[in-house]
Amino acid sequence: MDMTASELWGLGVLAVACMFAAAILFRSWRRRGSPQPLIAALMVLTLGAGAITVVLLGAPYRIVVGSTFIAAMLVVLFSARSERRHR
Repeated sequence: MDMTASELWGLGVLAVACMFAAAILFRSWRRRGSPQPLIAALMVLTLGAGAITVVLLGAPYRIVVGSTFIAAMLVVLFSARSERRHR
């Protein structure tokens, strides 16, 4: 499997973005104590790890990374919306 340097760079950026989002969600969970941010943090980490694994196994890079990024953003938005409803 041959990956270009830009694809590897993109996977690294995806990993950092997922860890950063999960860290923010984890911090929110520690402050508020509601379970929504913790569940969202775990989902974001799982999405990122799954996307990286799928790409390294040979799936098309752009489709996997793009859809994972969108899914992770939706998870964060849904977490914020559901947490706001439960306050």
